[in-house]
Amino acid sequence: MKQNYFIATQGAVLRKKDNQILILKEGNKLGEIPINLIDNLFIFGNIHLSMNVINLLLKHDVDIFISTLGGSLRGIITRFYLKSNYKVRLKQYSASNNTHKKSKITKFIVSAKISQIEKYSGLDLTFLKEKLLYVSTYNEILGIEGKASALFFEFFRKKLNNKYGFKERKYYPSPDPVNSILSLIYTLYHNVLYSIVVSKGFDPYIGFLHRKRGIHSAFVSDIIEFSRPALSMYVLDLFNGGYFKWEDFKKGKAYSLKENKAKHFFSKVNKEVLRNPRFLQDSNLFLTQLEGLF
Repeated sequence: MKQNYFIATQGAVLRKKDNQILILKEGNKLGEIPINLIDNLFIFGNIHLSMNVINLLLKHDVDIFISTLGGSLRGIITRFYLKSNYKVRLKQYSASNNTHKKSKITKFIVSAKISQIEKYSGLDLTFLKEKLLYVSTYNEILGIEGKASALFFEFFRKKLNNKYGFKERKYYPSPDPVNSILSLIYTLYHNVLYSIVVSKGFDPYIGFLHRKRGIHSAFVSDIIEFSRPALSMYVLDLFNGGYFKWEDFKKGKAYSLKENKAKHFFSKVNKEVLRNPRFLQDSNLFLTQLEGLF
């Protein structure tokens, strides 16, 4: 059965041997992965891939996600930028250029996220969902989404037993261990969703709530909004359950996991989140619902 593989051993070298990927460090073999078992390959930090490895992965339609050790995505190597099923993209482009549809879809994304916040936090945000019905501008919709997120992370902070310096949700650079893990798990899930979005024929860069900026895959970010509350609560449970300790982190420009803990964490997340039907089925259902609005 195919699965996601994570390589975070700094200084590791990946080489091809027949239809297997060998993982080496300083001439010593650390492991091997049969190509037919790889769904996506995630590379973190200083890892070297030979061209033979890259060609083998692309031949078998395996996407390669390249990130810093802290989880910041640097780039993606993929066989096809977009899959051949263009009909769904035409509907997506048409909806993106239709002011009424674009607003309706943007509101739907925010409303769905608010419902998920209510589900996982127990907060009553009816007033925000009602307000959402009557706003008309993009900035007003963003304001409601921002308020919902702020209320959720206020709840999150109160539930966090050991704060680890966490005061509020902040993105890169992560000012504390909790924010670093939130950013990391969002990035991991975002990368898996990227492959799903492209495989279903969507354009990952044409978003609705998230508007295009630079190389940002805006539509993938739209999809992950639905799952952020569940992912965040998973992180909350890890910290409250004592899975992380201060010594698991290192401080540079931002907090990040030390190498040994990162490898264990990637394996844990792959099993409990990235291959968990509960998360993926919810995301696929949300994606289908969005397509129905195009």
